[in-house]
Amino acid sequence: MDSLTIWLDRDPEDEEDIEAERDAAIALSAGDYPPHTNDVGDAEEEDDETGHDEQWERYDRARNFRSGRHSHWRRLHSYLTRSTQAVADYPFLAPWADGLQSRLTAALDAERRAFAALVQPARLLEAAAVRVLPTPQFSGDPGFAGLGAEAEKTFRRAWYEWSRRATWSWQRLEDHDFSVYTVVSDAFGRRRKGKPEAHAAFRQLTADWILQAREEAGRPASAPWQLVAVKAPALPRTRHSEPERDPLTLWEASVIATYQVAFNRKAGTTALLVPHLIAEQLLACASHDMPVQHLAPAGSALPAETLLEQWDHEGLTHS
Repeated sequence: MDSLTIWLDRDPEDEEDIEAERDAAIALSAGDYPPHTNDVGDAEEEDDETGHDEQWERYDRARNFRSGRHSHWRRLHSYLTRSTQAVADYPFLAPWADGLQSRLTAALDAERRAFAALVQPARLLEAAAVRVLPTPQFSGDPGFAGLGAEAEKTFRRAWYEWSRRATWSWQRLEDHDFSVYTVVSDAFGRRRKGKPEAHAAFRQLTADWILQAREEAGRPASAPWQLVAVKAPALPRTRHSEPERDPLTLWEASVIATYQVAFNRKAGTTALLVPHLIAEQLLACASHDMPVQHLAPAGSALPAETLLEQWDHEGLTHS
């Protein structure tokens, strides 16, 4: 409990850091990587390379800002969860711990908002749309000729890798193209014949999948936004020098941070107001470690905070 002060007694950010994070949000709003530019003439090549390097450095910084905010938010959440469990186990700690936990909750919410500012809600919705797309059917595209008998297997593997990564990510759908490129390259190995044509065919396929996902995400909602309750798991304890393995995917963490409308500190539960597609994906990935349930399915007019207090997540988990 006493270690909570480590996360509370910190110097405020200076104006330079604040401005750098604003720039990170602007950069990430366009994607995780610099936009592609056409080649320029020889006279401008050196200046172009300098500008290219600066752009990559800018996006590297932006991604680092987002990862840092994400990690810090999850760590603060884990400390709050563990301290709440400690108070539940030793109730005599409650009067002393309450002030620390209240301050930590405020710090946690500030970190959540900072993380959410670096995530694009539209990408989270598009990721949820990928999950409901029908599995594409293989067709004999002439560009697949170089793959021979491996064409259909490569097609199915490319869809699996792309859709899996896209569904659980905070990135643009286009940023997962490399997973398809890798699948095709692995299928060819050292062979070169037909490889450029296959890459071109798969680029077109991926563009079609992205278009379908965006069309699905942009459809008029068949159901209104939904109020969903979730209990996010804490980070598992690790031994010294062991890497942390967050049980939340980047998509799940981003959704929880972005759509929070209420938080119950003592229960460690969160109410989210989310689009229908995102609600369905959250419910699909519910587990013993992360219970998820609709709040007020009968259309109760009670505030989200009250509904969250009434949510029996332990009963749901044990059943």
